[in-house]
Amino acid sequence: MAIPGLTDELDPALSGDAEEDSQKLLADLKEKVAAEIKDVGTLRKEMAITVPAEVISERLKKNYDELRSDAIVPGFRKGRAPLQLIQKRFGSDVRDSLKTMIIGQSFFAAAENNEIDALGDPLFRVETKEGVRLAELNEAMQHIELPESGDLRYVCEVEVKPKFELPELKGVEIKDPQIVITDDMLENSILRQRKVRGRYEPLSDGAAQVDDLIVADAKLTVDGVQIKDEANLQLGVRATRLDGIPLPELDQTLAGVRPGDERSTDCQIPDDYERPDLRGKQGKFEFKIHEVKRLAPIPMEAFAEQSGFESEQELRAAVREDMELERNLLVERALREQVLQYLLDHTTLDVPEKLSARQTDRAVLRRVVELQQAGAPVGEIEKRIDELRTSATEEVARELKLEFILEKVAEQLEVDVTDEEVNSEIAVIARRYNSRFDRIRDDMHRRGLLAQLAEQIRQDKCVRVILGDGRIVAVQPDGEEAEGPAEGPAEGADEGAEKKKAPKKKAAKNKTAKKKQD
Repeated sequence: MAIPGLTDELDPALSGDAEEDSQKLLADLKEKVAAEIKDVGTLRKEMAITVPAEVISERLKKNYDELRSDAIVPGFRKGRAPLQLIQKRFGSDVRDSLKTMIIGQSFFAAAENNEIDALGDPLFRVETKEGVRLAELNEAMQHIELPESGDLRYVCEVEVKPKFELPELKGVEIKDPQIVITDDMLENSILRQRKVRGRYEPLSDGAAQVDDLIVADAKLTVDGVQIKDEANLQLGVRATRLDGIPLPELDQTLAGVRPGDERSTDCQIPDDYERPDLRGKQGKFEFKIHEVKRLAPIPMEAFAEQSGFESEQELRAAVREDMELERNLLVERALREQVLQYLLDHTTLDVPEKLSARQTDRAVLRRVVELQQAGAPVGEIEKRIDELRTSATEEVARELKLEFILEKVAEQLEVDVTDEEVNSEIAVIARRYNSRFDRIRDDMHRRGLLAQLAEQIRQDKCVRVILGDGRIVAVQPDGEEAEGPAEGPAEGADEGAEKKKAPKKKAAKNKTAKKKQD
């Protein structure tokens, strides 16, 4: 079982003999660690883990003995320094290193002993100045200490994968979609590309509207006590989630505000909030507005000129031509959606009625990657993120189910993804946003999207395998169906994806292009 965060923390020590030593510690802990497990929600468990004192003392002695034999201490021959001096000089580092190793391996041991298939990293319950709350491993290590004597006991919460059976993956019946490029599709495509090249501009005069951005100071209070205070926070005028707390009516709260205005809205602290002592309580967010911004798409004339066209008519004609060429991409998407719906309809899988913030974030990351692959404007992506985090609960549950299902499909079909495939897709996304490869990759890394992009590519490969083993049913003009031969996605679909970017520029005949060259 691999837990990414914990594994990363342990990696520096896991080389050569250290890796073998780590595995011995894990085997020892499997026999001696104790864990009290209880459900704290659907797909979420609390684990109270106890590491016996004897394990800690044995490992400390072993580490000190090894250090003593190798350490060079002034005034003593190698391996001859007194143990007390070694402990005084290196004790803090030895205990910190052992603490990280024991907590990581004891979690692995307890999870394996209790057949817990963890979904992501555990969150550890720690005592801070603000009270008891849940923290990730790096922060938790600052609050958890190895006891001088006695057992080590800590509590963590972890989300777990559901158990379910997959449906038959071969012979799935898929209808051959009929795609027609309409005028509305054409105009929407042009507007999207104009928004990608647009920018948010401050409003010198005017009230905020839905989907505008505001810059404001935000303060959260619970039971009259200030919990958070953040300056110059940028928020969309729409329902959102702030500091992990849903604000479904924020659009109404902020609608009509101007710089200098103050607004407030009540909130309900969710059951998975980082501070357990605040869960379920009522709170209030207060906002002081500094600035209002609105997205201004690049003007059509400027867009046409930048794209190398003399008129809007030429631009529209070129975009329609591109969309006709990319019909295969639209067909592939329609086929993909049918496969996903088949998997959902034929898999019995329950997800929590009330999704946690981490569960919602996984669905959000999945959708963000899809939107970036489609070249959606940043403003549209941010809007969809807020919708998923606040109001689109059914859609989030659907995305979460698909994540579980497709992960299991990939394991069954033994589908993997290479670094070259990930880099290739990043290059495609960079072209759609008219940006450099390294900037897009760095941005995706910073936002934690690279792993999700690799997973998305793996899922797409799974869909293609299912389509390749399926039965494509051709739909006749009169509505009757005729079974066609089994085949995968329409030929050229991947090439279509490569071409989805700004409209093609006209050839050298274009006068604007000639002027630029001159």
